[in-house]
Amino acid sequence: MIDDLMIDKYKLSFLPQEVLVGSHICYFENTEIIMTSEQIKNSATLYYLVEGHAKVTFLSQEGTMSLIQFFYPKDWIGELELNGVTTHSKQVISIGKTRCIGIPRSLVQKYLLNNVVYLQNINHYLANKVLKRTNWMIVHKSYAFKYRLATFILDDSYEDRYSEPHRLVMEYLGVSYRHLLYTYKKFEEDGLIYKLSRNKYQIDSKKLRLLYIDA
Repeated sequence: MIDDLMIDKYKLSFLPQEVLVGSHICYFENTEIIMTSEQIKNSATLYYLVEGHAKVTFLSQEGTMSLIQFFYPKDWIGELELNGVTTHSKQVISIGKTRCIGIPRSLVQKYLLNNVVYLQNINHYLANKVLKRTNWMIVHKSYAFKYRLATFILDDSYEDRYSEPHRLVMEYLGVSYRHLLYTYKKFEEDGLIYKLSRNKYQIDSKKLRLLYIDA
């Protein structure tokens, strides 16, 4: 059950009381899978992220992984799958310690799908999701690559540790392998990151924060 303190803290008053009583807090550790497309189709829990952040990855039939986007507090996880909208094989992975409200499918179907307040909230959320993604593409392309990479590293890191395959970063940021390695090297020379091993870095978050794109 979600108590009154949590309702106030996470601003959950838009959810019906029956949903709050039957829902629960879910805790996820760093790199733990919050959900996959297959899980949400079968086990049916709708998540509302309230603390921490996560990343969404897509797994192709060839087994290669691509990063789609990041999730932050007030993001819904699994809302499309519950409505049968998407069939992509994707998973949501916690970055650091993450806390979500878990709402069982039975409560979603019984109390939310016909609830005007919830439907207004989810429609507003989905519209903003599209606008934020479009804005992200427009704004980020107007910045030099070092700012985009610094922002990505901070969003993707936990406890000042960062590790992602070069191919995934190249695809997500739309940059060449050569330019990516050059910028990593420049960051190392400037003391923004320190290479620990292959694709693994210790970062200076304070220095990187000066390059962060807050948009």
